[in-house]
Amino acid sequence: MRTPLARFLGSTLALVLLLGVSLASSGFEDGAKPPSKDPGKAEPQTPIEVNEWSIWVGNPGQTTINSLKFYRNPMPNSVGTSRPKLDDKELAAKFPIAPVSIVQFFGDPSKDVDVDLRVKKGSVLSHWPASKEYTGRLHWFGAELKNEPPAGVPQSYLPDDHWLHKLRENASALYLRYESHYERFIAYDAELTIPIPVKLRGGPDEYTLQNMTNRRLVDVAVIAPSDDGFRVGWLDELPAAATDKQAEEEAKEKEKKAAEAKKAVDPAKKAADDKAKADGLFREAEEKPKEKEEALPPLPAEGDATVQARVDQLLNQSITLVVEHAPRRELLNMVGTQARLRLEFDDRAIAKEKIDLTQPTGLKAAGVAIRDALADLLGNVGLSYRVTEEGRLYITTAARLAEEANKKGAVVEGPPVKLVMSQPRKPTDPSYHELTRDAMTRRLEGQGLRKDVVQLILDTHGKALFEPGELIVLAHLARETIDETVVLDVFPPPKKFVRSALVVVHGVDPRLQDRARQLVKQLGDKAYKTRESAESRLLALGPVAVPALEDALRDKDVEIAFRAERLLLKLNRSVP
Repeated sequence: MRTPLARFLGSTLALVLLLGVSLASSGFEDGAKPPSKDPGKAEPQTPIEVNEWSIWVGNPGQTTINSLKFYRNPMPNSVGTSRPKLDDKELAAKFPIAPVSIVQFFGDPSKDVDVDLRVKKGSVLSHWPASKEYTGRLHWFGAELKNEPPAGVPQSYLPDDHWLHKLRENASALYLRYESHYERFIAYDAELTIPIPVKLRGGPDEYTLQNMTNRRLVDVAVIAPSDDGFRVGWLDELPAAATDKQAEEEAKEKEKKAAEAKKAVDPAKKAADDKAKADGLFREAEEKPKEKEEALPPLPAEGDATVQARVDQLLNQSITLVVEHAPRRELLNMVGTQARLRLEFDDRAIAKEKIDLTQPTGLKAAGVAIRDALADLLGNVGLSYRVTEEGRLYITTAARLAEEANKKGAVVEGPPVKLVMSQPRKPTDPSYHELTRDAMTRRLEGQGLRKDVVQLILDTHGKALFEPGELIVLAHLARETIDETVVLDVFPPPKKFVRSALVVVHGVDPRLQDRARQLVKQLGDKAYKTRESAESRLLALGPVAVPALEDALRDKDVEIAFRAERLLLKLNRSVP
């Protein structure tokens, strides 16, 4: 017979188990997350429209976008930030555009709105208005969206001359009230651990661009100062090495597997599915007995820094080759002959992608760099190349190179695309306004942003974007890239939700980078004064010199490697 104590312990244990099962099924992973929704029910929508726009800034000399110690603070001094405080002299030396992201709400007033901001790749440096803060996460849960400011609640202080006042003046935007604060916007500044999205070569009449991300870039522009004004070039799209379709299919497959993993397992159904899969595998093996023989051979190993540098010198040479009509393969071999480089073709991979190199095309290369002539012939059909250990150019598909780079966690380079620049134009020329501000207006509105929001962006940042003191590249990230980097959730879901992120890349002028490489060579000069002068001038170039200095760490000249390491440390870069 069970004692009263045993019955009590048994009842208590059952209750604990019941509570544990109940909590596990409720969907809470931590105290910060809202309860899970019933997937069978359609989520109600709020009658609001959300517009988020970001201007992020990057430089190939930095390891992050919006680097903490490298850029201006977009917030007023009354808002706390992780960025260091700068005096007037330090501020004047910084890049003029401060990175920032702005969220605004439009439409009908709404109550009990949850806004959840989470930086997946990076960290939040500052934000306004105040929120509930977690590690890498900001919450405005239970907020109200109102047409008028709440009665009896004073508005928080912002300096009169700060640009955030322009956001307060947009009468179409709703006020977001959270606890004792209210604003017509949410502003945040985040340092992001994503790569510089583009690589630039060539110039000044034509540039070759490559996408360095795994998603396409849209509305890409190069703005280059010249003696007679500014030169501009636009690309509607800069493709990634792997197509967005491939990335979407991979994402869908992952979601499908995750959903299947969450489903309750029926032993009988699982056994039947396993048997069906096994039968399918046997049938596939019988139908394709030669599948292993048909596998593509491995890609040849890449050349080291010395080989890459030697080939780069050859590719930077000018070429004169004008052919109206010839097979693409023949033209490639002609270019290789003039470059004194041997070409190898990954014929099976090229054939698998149904790229016909026997199709005729033309090439008009009069005094252009050899690498640009190759870009013209390869980029249009989805091909690229690898520099091998023997110093040869291995021609294969850009998708295959991207696949291997993804496996190794290396930088993915998209196919090279040529961009022809406009003639120099003065900022006062009406045609320059049409080529820059008007073109950007059409593109931002095409991304879904409201006209009043676009107007504010260009009124605030137009001069810095279109009259820069140095060559800059403007590139808009795909929506998928934004969502993978910074998650922004609004619940209940808004009727329209637009996110736009413009990355401004500076320090990529090929002429400056070539100058840095020349100065690196002088670090090993026989004359002490020449070595010292080269080191000082490299330090003055700043982040632009970092790629050349990092390559110099592997130089056989000990003096060059030593000085390069010293310069990198002065530029706050880690040295392996």
